[in-house]
Amino acid sequence: MQKAARHSIPQGFRPTYTPCLDEECHDLLKHYEESGDPDIADHLIESLDAARRHRWEELTSKMNFTHSSRKSCALIRRLGAAQQPPKSTHPSVSTNAVAAHLIQVTKAPHDKKLEHQFRMQGRTLLQQMSDKSLPHPFTEEEFSTALQKTKPATAPGYNIHVEFLKNLGPKARTWLSKFFSRIMATHSNTKI
Repeated sequence: MQKAARHSIPQGFRPTYTPCLDEECHDLLKHYEESGDPDIADHLIESLDAARRHRWEELTSKMNFTHSSRKSCALIRRLGAAQQPPKSTHPSVSTNAVAAHLIQVTKAPHDKKLEHQFRMQGRTLLQQMSDKSLPHPFTEEEFSTALQKTKPATAPGYNIHVEFLKNLGPKARTWLSKFFSRIMATHSNTKI
């Protein structure tokens, strides 16, 4: 089939299409190519602009949604297609794919023995407290100071990196300081 197509379909120069290149503009283009005169080039550009402006006014004046909405909608679609940016050749990455990748990369191993050891130490510390007064609540300043002293690029706990915490906004810092204060007061890390 390809051999028959090469044999029977003529190949050659395909002329480039220039919108609104009428007889007058075509003659001006020939004169410019022969002489190279910049005045003819200016006249050619002005003539092309005038022809395009005339064609635009003619197309928009004929738009009638009540009589022929199909032609008007087709024109609007063509104009919209010309305004759309070119599609990128890079594959699109969804936010869910990025989040799934981050979760997969940042998973820390769960050590049950170490967690049990910390719980037991916390219970013994609470039992050793002589007066059962509640500790003072954490302030935002204390929380910010603790974050500043934390080393970056350390191993995450519960999939939360130090860099995430250091870039929190003021509302999140306030919420976390209240959350940690509640943990100290109730000895529980359940949700607020």
